Amino acid sequence: MQNQILASKRFQMMVTACVLSVLNVPVTNQSQQSDNAYAAALVAEDIPHTKDTLSEVKAKVESKSAALLDIRELSEWKEGHLKAASLVPLSELKKAKPSAKVQEILDGLDKGEPVYFHCRSGRRVLVAAPLLKKMGFDVRPLKAGFDELRKNGFEVASP
Repeated sequence: MQNQILASKRFQMMVTACVLSVLNVPVTNQSQQSDNAYAAALVAEDIPHTKDTLSEVKAKVESKSAALLDIRELSEWKEGHLKAASLVPLSELKKAKPSAKVQEILDGLDKGEPVYFHCRSGRRVLVAAPLLKKMGFDVRPLKAGFDELRKNGFEVASP
């Protein structure tokens, strides 16, 4: 029994270390370590990609009965973004206190409506999902990335 408990603790530590490395979160002091462990626990919640079809997503976003967030970073956003999306970089979501601009966007979202969000390939949304869920949003991470959304009729903003 003791060996099983030790193996379980080692496994949890390895998973936490892997998650933190994916999140690229530096660990420098005790308070940050506890924050990082909490972030790792959130990510471990494993919220799957939404089952909503892209046509359903597009219709809800266009009718303003759902929000669309782009969680890519500013440099990616500047290379091209969807007209209906608001930029809320994952790096800002991971902060204890996001920038005033990001906080204003988040404060403007209706927690009673779905919040769809995309990245480049559908991976970062799975990291963002528990963070947004903790804030009280009806999270709907999209598996489709920017290029796939564009190809499926989501309008791209003019430069």
